[in-house]
Amino acid sequence: MMRFKQFAASAMAALMLAASCALPASAADGASGDVDCSGSVNIADAVMLARFCAEDQGSGITAEGKRNADLNGDGDVTSEDISVLLRQLANLPAEADNTVTNDLLAGRTLGNAAGIAADDSFRTAQDGFTMDLLRACQSRENVQKKSGGNVLVSPLSVSLALAMTANGAKGQTRSEMETLLGGDMTIDRLNEYYAGWEKGLSAAEIEQLWTANSVWVRDNEKMIHVPDAFLDDVTDYYSAGIYTAPFDGQTVDDINAWVNTNTHEMIPEVIDELSDDAVMVLINALAFEADWKYRYWTEDEIQKWDFTNADGSVTEGELMCSTEDIWLHDDKATGFVKPYEGGKYAFAAVLPNEGITLDEYLEGLDGEALNRLLTTAEEREVWAKLPKFSFDFSDTLAGTLSEMGMPTAFIPGTADFTGLNDAPGMDTWIGNVIHKTFIDVAEQGTKAAAVTAVIMEATSCVPPEDQELPKQVYLTRPFLFMIVDQETDLPVFIGTVNSLADALPKDAQS
Repeated sequence: MMRFKQFAASAMAALMLAASCALPASAADGASGDVDCSGSVNIADAVMLARFCAEDQGSGITAEGKRNADLNGDGDVTSEDISVLLRQLANLPAEADNTVTNDLLAGRTLGNAAGIAADDSFRTAQDGFTMDLLRACQSRENVQKKSGGNVLVSPLSVSLALAMTANGAKGQTRSEMETLLGGDMTIDRLNEYYAGWEKGLSAAEIEQLWTANSVWVRDNEKMIHVPDAFLDDVTDYYSAGIYTAPFDGQTVDDINAWVNTNTHEMIPEVIDELSDDAVMVLINALAFEADWKYRYWTEDEIQKWDFTNADGSVTEGELMCSTEDIWLHDDKATGFVKPYEGGKYAFAAVLPNEGITLDEYLEGLDGEALNRLLTTAEEREVWAKLPKFSFDFSDTLAGTLSEMGMPTAFIPGTADFTGLNDAPGMDTWIGNVIHKTFIDVAEQGTKAAAVTAVIMEATSCVPPEDQELPKQVYLTRPFLFMIVDQETDLPVFIGTVNSLADALPKDAQS
């Protein structure tokens, strides 16, 4: 499993692994990350910074380089600045290509906002969104057919992708997205919460969860012009890399390469094409890799066992047997919590009581009930049996999110994303939201990944001034006719044809 610690030796190793996938970034003014003052930000800057933080006097950083190296703006150059630079480099496309540029990132540094810690109001809102999203995906017939009823969503990934997008929404479009994500919280407030949450996800010494955000913009100023305020929000709060590209086949490859890298190759691609109307793609990617704190070491801990499926059929599987010490329960279900190494993350399983189906249980499990289930866990011995399982899941969430409460964002001519695209005469909306996940649970631990892509589309909301479409008149139904004197514009004859069967030429009647 990948490990990362915020000191120089580990940083050097991680940088060497990333060297093959980093794309040089334009140097920004001030604390740009251009540690070697070469005019670009690349892997060499990260290596020099890591050497300096390891107190290597031969690193050769100048006074200007030290100013550029203070990426978190705290007045000092420390290993925390290495983390900021690593995130900046990780947000670059996995395969360098001269059709992709990050010129919109020039003058900006990533992750400037400190964020705020999650409190009860944010947890309540996020839990509510989590359960609404799960129930919506669980109940969809097409999802059941594709996955055999197995569903895996990442509410974090979907939240981050939608929150970035909401920063470009206005009016009712923005209001609906805010309500869906945060109840009565504004997107400005949610930005603070998501920034704080994302920064703290991998705070443990043993890194277990990696996140990355990116925004891809079509290189066509007539179709899209992105306001500076939007760019500031997604870079400050979401540390998003921003790239302009032609939105051709190569761009599809570049986006998928970025996704593959930032999901640790668990999700190789998220899109297979970009439409002619696509102008922006906003992406969040997650990768989770963790060993159990107490692994399943012996053969006795793995048992063959029958698993009864929802349709009543039986499947033989392998159950991993253990004794846990955290018990979950409510009046309709019981469960357990199994921690991962490092202690920051844990696996929780909940089993409905006999006579209650999973669908019936989920119907009554809202955000408040979920929060109560997790916060009232008891220290108690639990004999647990967990099946080994692995599957991937994918769904398009446009219909789901619309039904959940944000329909306006998907309606051309009604959605208001002028805060994201203020190109004159262009109408912008969300064309689709693609969500893909993967999970593997086995003896040694768990691997999981998620990606959410919000695809923005835009078309001209006014016809071109010098272009007139031809008129169409097809006489395929009853019509009026006239013979007109053109000098006086008076009809000489006027009539109607209501039945062509009774008006056929004589030579056609035989």
